[in-house]
Amino acid sequence: MITQDFQLTLARHKRWLGGQPGGSRANLSMQQLAGMDFGGANLEQAKLTGAVMSKTMLKGVNFHSADLFATDLQNSDLRGADLSNSDLRGSQLRGADLTDANLFGADLRDGTLMTAAEEGGTKVVNAGSGTLEIARGSLKGANLSGARLANSVLTQTDLSGAVLRNAILTDADLSGAMLDGADLSGADLTGASLEGANLGSATLTGIICKNTNMRGVKLNNTSMKGVDLSGADLTGAEIVISVDSLPDDLRETIRDHEKWMASFGAEGKRAVLDNAGLDNVDFSGINLSGASMAGASLTGARFLGSSLNMANLSGANIYRGKLDRAEMNGTNLSGADLTEASMIEADISAADIKDRNGKPTGRVWPANLTDANFSRCNLTSALLRGANLSGANFNGANLRSADLSDAAIDGARLQGAIITEAKLPS
Repeated sequence: MITQDFQLTLARHKRWLGGQPGGSRANLSMQQLAGMDFGGANLEQAKLTGAVMSKTMLKGVNFHSADLFATDLQNSDLRGADLSNSDLRGSQLRGADLTDANLFGADLRDGTLMTAAEEGGTKVVNAGSGTLEIARGSLKGANLSGARLANSVLTQTDLSGAVLRNAILTDADLSGAMLDGADLSGADLTGASLEGANLGSATLTGIICKNTNMRGVKLNNTSMKGVDLSGADLTGAEIVISVDSLPDDLRETIRDHEKWMASFGAEGKRAVLDNAGLDNVDFSGINLSGASMAGASLTGARFLGSSLNMANLSGANIYRGKLDRAEMNGTNLSGADLTEASMIEADISAADIKDRNGKPTGRVWPANLTDANFSRCNLTSALLRGANLSGANFNGANLRSADLSDAAIDGARLQGAIITEAKLPS
């Protein structure tokens, strides 16, 4: 409940904002306001330095350009509040709910509150709370564009859909944060920790990530056009880039190829992506049959259930690629690196050669796996019937229940390979 004195303060503040006689700026600095219900009050430009407002109902309150320096807002309800251009330095926001709050231009840097001491001089009031801390709180959908969040603690905070364009997040702790769908365009993440954070479908265009800890982050279908992640530690990161997030020329090449395949060559154009950089791209379910990706970099790329029949992947780097259930009849994988790739139930058999009317000619085109590296590759139940495996390296590969009947295996290395229940050439 808002007391009568507080209502009078708000009324005077409203007159002050409107430039009316009898108005005065609301000054609630250092006051005990915990647990009160502010009911959408207008506290624009109000002074609340060091105020205690923990567990307070502040839903929809207007704090635009307010002085909230070192304010205690722990576990408060700030859903939909307007905190734009406010001074939140040194404020305590642990457990606060800032869903859909507007923090555009808010100052969230370190801050230390000093006050006069009874014995003379000054003393620190908020020692140990100099950085923003919203651990396990909610900033879902919040507007934090340009916010200064250096050294902030945002561990396991829900920032789903939040707008963090050009935010300063240097040395911030965002470990385990939920940033799915967030817009981090132009944000400075130098020295920050995002270990284990979820950045799925986030926009990272133009981010700065020098010495950024991104171990184990999830980057599924994240928009990373023009993003340089070379300065980040991505150990154990789960990176999946959608085709739609690729640069325009690459995306159009793939879409034109799909048209080419669907129209039997009447529309579109065959994809030639030789030596292209396509690491971690998700091609799952896409028909890339007949495409040329010779020498392409496809580390961590996904082709789950994709069609790659008669495609040219010679010399491609598909380290740790995922090709489970891919159709690869007659595919050229000569000299390709598929170390630690997953090709469970992939069909890499010889392709039937058909005439111009689509009828089988009785001839076949063997898949070419000569000198390819399948070290520690999972080929469980894969079909390699009639494939040319000459010189291929299967050291430590899992060929359990794989079908290699009629395959050419001269010079193939099978040391340490699991061949339990596999069908080998007679």
